[in-house]
Amino acid sequence: MIMKIGIVSNNKKEEAIKIAKEIHDYLLKKDCMPILLKKDVMRKKYSLSSMDEDDFAREVDYIISVGGDGTFLRAAKYVFKREVPIMGVNVGNLGFLAEIEKNKLYTALEKLINGDFIIEDRMLIECKVIRDGHEIEGNNFPYIALNEFVITRSMNEKIIKIKLMARGYPVLEFGADGLIVSTPTGSTAYSLSAGGPVVEPTNEVLIITPICAHTLYNRSLIFKPDNIIDIEIGAKNQNNSLSVDGVKSPVNLVDGDIIRVNKSKLKIKLITFNHNIFFKVFKEKLLNRY
Repeated sequence: MIMKIGIVSNNKKEEAIKIAKEIHDYLLKKDCMPILLKKDVMRKKYSLSSMDEDDFAREVDYIISVGGDGTFLRAAKYVFKREVPIMGVNVGNLGFLAEIEKNKLYTALEKLINGDFIIEDRMLIECKVIRDGHEIEGNNFPYIALNEFVITRSMNEKIIKIKLMARGYPVLEFGADGLIVSTPTGSTAYSLSAGGPVVEPTNEVLIITPICAHTLYNRSLIFKPDNIIDIEIGAKNQNNSLSVDGVKSPVNLVDGDIIRVNKSKLKIKLITFNHNIFFKVFKEKLLNRY
């Protein structure tokens, strides 16, 4: 049976596009079927056959992302529901999700083709918006995130009053510029820069981190994954936003909206070749970065 491998690359980085083409050609030589997205720059540049997003998501057996963690997150969106394993090639700087460095690319590809790899299951979270007692429908709700959901105010508007509840029980009320609800995988992303803890990514917890809280209490809270977290928005602003893994939702949050977050039943399957890769990346790229 022919192995169908999707390739998603950073459309703004020439090096990533070049490496993605090399991967494409290598897979063909190994009698695999590389599958490209119709809208991606790489397939347009080299005039290669491709599929639309729906067919791509339905057909691939594995995905290779070529870029940084942002490219990995974009690639992952196509396979959340089918839990297709995904391998990240790092052509960025930090790269917690994109594990494979360029100098080890062909070794990793050979191992992928031969099935010589480890699958790490990573927790996903999902959210819906409740307005006037009813769930907002459409706009791809419920949203699913690998890293985080972020609630933020417009820079020109007033702070958001946030009421945080777990399983319907009031936990905390405070004013802030926003709030991050993160997975352990996302603990090294925006949550970390906002002062949140680093959590080993194979754990399952919900991490709540305020953004510039206007209170003496500005620490992160960590909840068990079976909690349902309700975040009630109190603000007269017109442009409070909800972002999903760095992509702004088309839904603007208004006064009284409740953002309900919980652990998803789905998981993402990350391809790795080293059980201790997180600690290696954490030490080499974060602790020794400066």
